Amino acid sequence: MKVDYNNIGIGTLAIASVLNKSNELSVAKASLILPFIIHSESLNYLAKSNTIVKSIEKLIAEKTSFFSNFNARYYDSLEVTFSSIQYLTEMGYVQFKDGKLKNIKPMEYNKMMGNRANKIFLAANNISSILTTKDANLFLNLRIEL
Repeated sequence: MKVDYNNIGIGTLAIASVLNKSNELSVAKASLILPFIIHSESLNYLAKSNTIVKSIEKLIAEKTSFFSNFNARYYDSLEVTFSSIQYLTEMGYVQFKDGKLKNIKPMEYNKMMGNRANKIFLAANNISSILTTKDANLFLNLRIEL
């Protein structure tokens, strides 16, 4: 049985955990978080304590298989991404201001959230690091078809 991790609970945790590290993100960058999280191999790799992502280009070169269907995962996760952003805004965790999502209240990890949530919080450092690249470069390198 395949478990679907593309849901608003996971989306909310993923976006909030990255915003805990970044403090603010464009909506375009926030839309790239879930495609990393819903791919188990990517999440496991990014959550490892000895994984340090130096650049998106290097990550793609080293882990090419992680990105073979990134474009499809991107489009599959857009609805959940926007629902998660709306939920985070309505619950007072983030604010949309000046075209960016700004962290207002950090979302804390609780072990009752489970192992996948723990991995998401651990991967947030690396995902935050990846998202420091300019929006256009990220979309180009990840081969997102706009």
